[in-house]
Amino acid sequence: MSGALAAGFVHPARAADLDAIVIGAGVAGFAAASALIGARKNVVVLEARERTGGRVFTNTSLGLPFDEGAPTRPESGAPALVIDGRELSREEYARYARVSAELERTLEKLRTQLPGVDPQVVIQGNDSLEKLAIAELFRRVPFAPFATLPVTEGKVPVRIGTRVMRIDSTGALVRLMTQGGEFTAKVVIVTVPTGVLGGGGLTFAPPLWLERLAAIESLPMVQAAKTFVTFSRRVFDVPDDARLVAWTATGTVIEAQLRPRGQEAALLFYRDGEARRLEADGPMAATAGAVSALAELFGREVRTAFLRGASTRWGKDPFARGAWVDGPPPPRRALAQPHHERVVFAGEATDPVGGVVGANASGLRAAKEALAVLGRG
Repeated sequence: MSGALAAGFVHPARAADLDAIVIGAGVAGFAAASALIGARKNVVVLEARERTGGRVFTNTSLGLPFDEGAPTRPESGAPALVIDGRELSREEYARYARVSAELERTLEKLRTQLPGVDPQVVIQGNDSLEKLAIAELFRRVPFAPFATLPVTEGKVPVRIGTRVMRIDSTGALVRLMTQGGEFTAKVVIVTVPTGVLGGGGLTFAPPLWLERLAAIESLPMVQAAKTFVTFSRRVFDVPDDARLVAWTATGTVIEAQLRPRGQEAALLFYRDGEARRLEADGPMAATAGAVSALAELFGREVRTAFLRGASTRWGKDPFARGAWVDGPPPPRRALAQPHHERVVFAGEATDPVGGVVGANASGLRAAKEALAVLGRG
């Protein structure tokens, strides 16, 4: 979480002394910077936000920890499945497992044989059980949660509130233009998401090659959001970290984690169009919607015990423009290639695994590439 990433700030080295600049103080950026510092290189990390952590960030404003970004704990088993307020029977669970397995095979075939076709248009359900299985299939996070952040702790020099707008690698040193002035270094590691790379917020000289631009376009940011609500007393008679996926009478899906870490709270998950609507309506509407959805399943006590709520807005964040990257390995490998030799790329989008684990691995890989460049210099 962000607290672990933020530990150990030191003042940056003078710009003239820099071997490397890392753009982005997330998991990939800290992994790269830590590896370079371990190799006795002078490094600074530039972060556009007024905090570190990137898309791995813990919000404590509600009095309870709320992981806004990538999951940092393993999921607690299979979710309970509910249709119209009733949990599935044993026979229905068995049918659900068979339907889910068949859907996964169908999805894999579609992605292999028809990569340009939206699977959600092709795959349709005949009844509520099949529709629930389809909804859960498309809502799954495509990477494993991680119990502990795999970031090497230590003294990492960071300048927050420093947005890089242009990278120029045409001269003897790589020049970075920011709203706070110019920085130069022998090599630069870029860890920003594809939503930023493809959004025109960062320009390059020489311009990015067509192959890299095509890779960025092939790796869109998934729109996903979370709403966290807290309660004054226990309202869910379930084990800690119980997971629930419900198909409601109105034909919508509720996905939730109840009593996360034993807290009197609930965490609701949204994807795609749901997430866009949630962010567009704002945090208050998102909280109200979460409470209403839970009250539909667990009764009016959810409303009377409600305390506070908060929601993520990764799609509205100009330094993310989405929650995580979706896309196959080939464009990820293309994005990972250096630009003009001295500009190296890292981040979850450059790694076939993705997620927190992929981001960390990409940072270590980028550090090795940067050290090779510095060794040649």
